[in-house]
Amino acid sequence: MNEPIEVRDEESRATVSPGYLEVIGIVLVIVLVVVFSYDRFLVPKVKVADLKGYLQEQKTLLAAGTITEEQWKRNLDTLEQVFQEQPPHQMIILKDVVLHHDPDTEIKLK
Repeated sequence: MNEPIEVRDEESRATVSPGYLEVIGIVLVIVLVVVFSYDRFLVPKVKVADLKGYLQEQKTLLAAGTITEEQWKRNLDTLEQVFQEQPPHQMIILKDVVLHHDPDTEIKLK
């Protein structure tokens, strides 16, 4: 009478594993996060700068007497600062080299 009674609880022994749809959902979430992070932080973004046009405009203004030499030097320092402020994963290409570009990718030098 003192024998231990074994109660088989089938529910406690069953292993719970995710179904196929859950696995597919988890994989899709992971892939989307990786692709978004890669695009946002690692892929170099291309920006276009019209350096030749900007320098030509500054020379014309200087020759016409619209700006002084001191203002010309300040404008060149501002141009250098604009290039240095670009994030490290952005690549700047001169407009003369680019055949076609989106106006949104152009760096405003003025």
